[in-house]
Amino acid sequence: KVTDVVNDFSKIAEVTLCGSLNSKPFLVKRTKSTSSKGSSLTFTLDGSDMTRQSSKDTQTFINEYFSIGSQMLARTIFHGQHTLGGLLESSDAKLKEELSYLVSLEIWQQSASLARSKQRELSRMASELEGMLSLRVGKDKTRAEEKSHAAKETMKNRERVLENERQTLLQKEQSLSLDSGVSDIEKAMDSVQTELHECNTETNGLEEELAKFMGSGNDEINVLRSKLNEKLAPENDARANLQACQRKHDVAMMELKSAERQLGHIQSEWDANTSVQDISSLLSSPETCRSCGQPIISSTAQKHVTDSIKEKLTAANSHVDEAKESFSVAALAHAKAKEDTEARGLEAQSYMKHLREAEETLSLQTDGLRKNIKGARSVQSNLSTEFASLARKAKEMSEFNLIKSSIQANLDRLNEALKSSVVAYEDCCSELEMIEANIAELKREKETLASRASLYALLVNIFGPKGVQAFVLRNVVQALQHCSQTYLDELSDGSLQVRMQVGSNDSIIKQAAVRDHDGTWRVRSLSSLSGGQWRRCSLSLSLGFIDLASKRGKLRSSLLVLDEPLTHLDSAGRKSVGKLLRKMLSQDSGIGETHGSPGFGLSTILVILQEIAAEEIEECFDQIDEVIKHGGESFVILDGNGEE
Repeated sequence: KVTDVVNDFSKIAEVTLCGSLNSKPFLVKRTKSTSSKGSSLTFTLDGSDMTRQSSKDTQTFINEYFSIGSQMLARTIFHGQHTLGGLLESSDAKLKEELSYLVSLEIWQQSASLARSKQRELSRMASELEGMLSLRVGKDKTRAEEKSHAAKETMKNRERVLENERQTLLQKEQSLSLDSGVSDIEKAMDSVQTELHECNTETNGLEEELAKFMGSGNDEINVLRSKLNEKLAPENDARANLQACQRKHDVAMMELKSAERQLGHIQSEWDANTSVQDISSLLSSPETCRSCGQPIISSTAQKHVTDSIKEKLTAANSHVDEAKESFSVAALAHAKAKEDTEARGLEAQSYMKHLREAEETLSLQTDGLRKNIKGARSVQSNLSTEFASLARKAKEMSEFNLIKSSIQANLDRLNEALKSSVVAYEDCCSELEMIEANIAELKREKETLASRASLYALLVNIFGPKGVQAFVLRNVVQALQHCSQTYLDELSDGSLQVRMQVGSNDSIIKQAAVRDHDGTWRVRSLSSLSGGQWRRCSLSLSLGFIDLASKRGKLRSSLLVLDEPLTHLDSAGRKSVGKLLRKMLSQDSGIGETHGSPGFGLSTILVILQEIAAEEIEECFDQIDEVIKHGGESFVILDGNGEE
């Protein structure tokens, strides 16, 4: 910030950096002031002014020329007192970001990204083909199969209908194949008709002859039948009279029995005997009533009861006498009617016998004629049946010719329909085969795309964080550990190790190991290290990073700036740091040698220290400049000549 370098005592600040890159000298000059017009950035390369129109454009050009970012510069050239522990205490993501400055993962990341894009594109194309396949199989193929099946069924139905029509025609032809032709049937009909006419003539003659016999025989029979009818009428009257007399006889008998029962009931009730003439002498005055069983006390009542009994007995006897007389009359009438009926019946039976004898005689006389007439009629019936059959056959032949013409026309139509069905079925089969071929081609193309997508997925894994990038990361971690351990051995006299490895989840595991008195190594977490051990490990990681960057050709700087590198170190630790820095500038130390060049190209190490720490290791430095602040102003006292 401008306020960090510009204040009330200094209105303007200017920094000039001179150096060389790839043997070409350069000069960068930056000026800061409170006003925007007073700030500027200039860049001179190999004697040529490369300053651009604005400071931003000039900075962009410098970054492009140096091909290195400010993070790399800060990590390899200048280490502030707050950044020396950065690699050791940085998070996993931050450490990976720092390591990415040493090894370029961009090509692998781009390759993985390209493979991922290609995989997605192929997967998308495969999904599109899958959708097309689903459409083809689920809709087009199903529709084509249904259409082909329907066309096949239509073709089969038409074949069945055509075959049925042919069988019908064949059956009709077979049913008439045993008979003659129409002309032969007509000749046979004429012959049968002639015979039928002759038979009719013969039958009529026999019937006339029979009629003559029947006429003469029927006259006698009719006379007998009329006489029989004359006798049957009186017989029927006599039988009706007999039935009437029988009914009267039955009624009289019933009345007689009823009267006798009534008289007997009265006699049994009053103990009377009606066979005696004097009924009064047989009756005694009753003491009790026979109906209700009550005693009869008075003589008047007894006389009344006796008179009543006498009246009932007299009436009952009279009724019986009348019934007997009616029964006798009815019996005489019934006997007389029965005798008359039997006489008339015998007379009618005599006439009936004469009639039957006459009919039997006539029947015997006409049986021969009737038999001849029956035979003639049988022949006539057979001839009529034969003639009707011939007429029916002639009609059937005529109708068959019409039906045959109609069936033949229908057969022609069905043949045409069958041909069109066959063509339609073949077209459906061809369409189905084309769809199946298209489906097979789509499946092959889909399988090819899926195979290529799987290949690109494999490439994504190979080029991805778990593939080549993980391998490169392990390699750079191992290299950083190796480089850092060289400096840590110098700082700790071989009693301390920093261990780094990539875990199963690609996280970088950082641990420390301390050598015990028996020479064994004991692993400790970083949080358990003392301040001095922490400082030694963090400083060695920073120097190892610089060494590894130089070895990998990222940046080989001749200048190294360390701000308060001795913090948290004891006197021995501070001396070991001073010795290490001196060795790094020595040409034959072997520390930090890169491609045969010792000290990874360092020619100047600038260390910023507090006064006390500087006094302990001042013999390690070629020059010691002192910064003094007095009266609100800062002064720099240069070593050797006392210049300010």
